[in-house]
Amino acid sequence: MTNKAIRFSIAFAMVVGASACGNDSAGADGTDTDALPTGDTSNPDDDDDADTDADASSGGDESGDETGGDTDDPPITDCDVATFDNVIDEAMCPHVQGEGVQPEPADQVEICRRLYIDLLGISPTAVDYEVDCKDRSVDEIVDDFMARPEYVLMSQRMWADVFHMNSELTYHAYIADLDAMVGQVYAPNPADQITLDTFALEAVTHPAFLGRWDGLDLIGFNFLSHFGRDASGAERLDIFPLFRMWEEREFTDPVQGATHRVVLNTNNCVNSALCSSDYWQAGDQVVIPQPSPGAEDPELNVIDVDLLTPEQWDAVRLPGQRIANSGEFYEAYIDRTLDRYLGYDLGTAVPAARQALVDLLEANNGNARVVDREILTALVYTATNSYDEDDKPDPSDWDPNYWHGPTKQMGAEVWLRSTQRLVGQVPGSCDHRYPEVMGTHPHSYPTTDGMTPDYAFRDTARLLGGCPDRESSFRETRAGLIAALTQATLTRDLCLAATEDSPIFPQQFIEDPNDEDEASLSAAANQIYAAALIRPIPETAADALHAGVDGCRDDSTCNPAQFAEHTCRLVIKSSDFLFY
Repeated sequence: MTNKAIRFSIAFAMVVGASACGNDSAGADGTDTDALPTGDTSNPDDDDDADTDADASSGGDESGDETGGDTDDPPITDCDVATFDNVIDEAMCPHVQGEGVQPEPADQVEICRRLYIDLLGISPTAVDYEVDCKDRSVDEIVDDFMARPEYVLMSQRMWADVFHMNSELTYHAYIADLDAMVGQVYAPNPADQITLDTFALEAVTHPAFLGRWDGLDLIGFNFLSHFGRDASGAERLDIFPLFRMWEEREFTDPVQGATHRVVLNTNNCVNSALCSSDYWQAGDQVVIPQPSPGAEDPELNVIDVDLLTPEQWDAVRLPGQRIANSGEFYEAYIDRTLDRYLGYDLGTAVPAARQALVDLLEANNGNARVVDREILTALVYTATNSYDEDDKPDPSDWDPNYWHGPTKQMGAEVWLRSTQRLVGQVPGSCDHRYPEVMGTHPHSYPTTDGMTPDYAFRDTARLLGGCPDRESSFRETRAGLIAALTQATLTRDLCLAATEDSPIFPQQFIEDPNDEDEASLSAAANQIYAAALIRPIPETAADALHAGVDGCRDDSTCNPAQFAEHTCRLVIKSSDFLFY
């Protein structure tokens, strides 16, 4: 590459990286946007030359002004007399419209990207937009996506992190069963669904959970999983007797190899006082009569979890009953779900919004899908995240997040899958149940020889901070992704791998691959933005493209393919692609 081409690449990166992304200080989960290559995620109405070129090269309507929701309704000025179809909108009104703020709905491109990533786990291409989003209301898109298996899979992936699923430590069949139970919570068919209450009742003493933690850790992680907080010392001591009979035994599985099975050792509760607690209710007691009282061999009074009778399960599930019946359980679930879709703690900022969803959950008998849909169709989710705010140096003075739509960053796995599809590769995935496959137990990884798991995607995703091992703690996904994207190797290799059939491949719009005229160069770059559904091209990026076109035309070694490869690398690591 010539010095001039190098200077162009650096200048283009600096211009795209310097563009503004509103005045929010952080992306999802508090990620510092100063560490990111940022960009303007808005869709400006006044087109410049580059936008015109993008229209011509993408071969379709840019649809930048299509709205994702109904904008014909008059603005709300009095919350006391306004009517709402959404309980979150009603609870938020005093804090939004009541403060004189009228959030603008996201256009269809923005809402399509947001729902695709959150519900289907991948960023949409231009073709996806035309097929699944264009000319459809938010409600229609949400209902469509929530009926797909990808939505269930994304929910299972979330709970796998909550439960730290890991077959290196737990029998694989237990994990598969608990994962299937999570799938029932979010199943599209009502006949296949279970309620959150049923889920909590069974999950608290599920062998996949009991086989993951020992001693007082079991209590602490039960509280973290279901209440969103650790148990206090007193709570640990008080509830532990209700779990006293649970133990593990070494076991060799024909497909997993050496592992452990969960058992109930009734010898531990010969004295019923050892298995009694007054934590929730006086007289709480988990005691199972011994199968062989007074047996010389103590193992005769040990019951394998698979041999427990329904009556015995009713007794040992007392801790799950107490958790499911606690008001704190619904509140914690609401907070987790709000953070999942909004990227910030709305329940703490506006407790009325949390309570409105708790009431909705109670009114629908613990149906988790109802809560998800209510959040996904609420204004706090469907508003545009392009929000102008005066520059304020003190973060405590910044406007609240709920005055605009969520500004979140893709997770590492979503980003990698999305870029793989853009360059024509089959998107990979991690098996959220099994960070490591032990033996030959069933899993969803591709295989190298019909049996050996292929960890290529998992290992790359881990470099970015994804596919957590869950051995002791969660990986920090966002910091790893940001750090990796500052290196050229990964993005370069992805963009060089683009084939003629890939959505991001620009040659289909270029008659002569060596033609350096302005139209060919612009078509090459604009096709990449259009394929990634960043449209119209952000104003600051368009300025950089104009400068890059001029630089490439003056360089005898530059051609549309080379120019497109530079553009591809910059697009897939830009904030316009990374944030949604």
